[in-house]
Amino acid sequence: MTPAGAEAALAAIVRLDILPRLIGAEPDPVAVALATELIASGRDKNLPPLLRGLVFVPLLHGDQPIDRERAIALFAGLRRETQDPVFEEIHAFALRQRDALPR
Repeated sequence: MTPAGAEAALAAIVRLDILPRLIGAEPDPVAVALATELIASGRDKNLPPLLRGLVFVPLLHGDQPIDRERAIALFAGLRRETQDPVFEEIHAFALRQRDALPR
């Protein structure tokens, strides 16, 4: 997967997971697989931090508790890496989201 491939995967994740959630539709579970593959390849790191955070969103809403825990860890990593207060807020939101979902 090339850097352009990372951008294409992110576009698919937004189309399959994030946009459907915004309009109240069901997300496509393929988004979790795309996010997992992108992260496993390390190509998510070719994206700017804010866009990398979008890659982690499907995991936060995944059916598997392990996916949600992984999302928390990834958001925590962005928080440490960037030292940007926005990622402090995003990490706190991810923790609240995880705690609100059934385990």
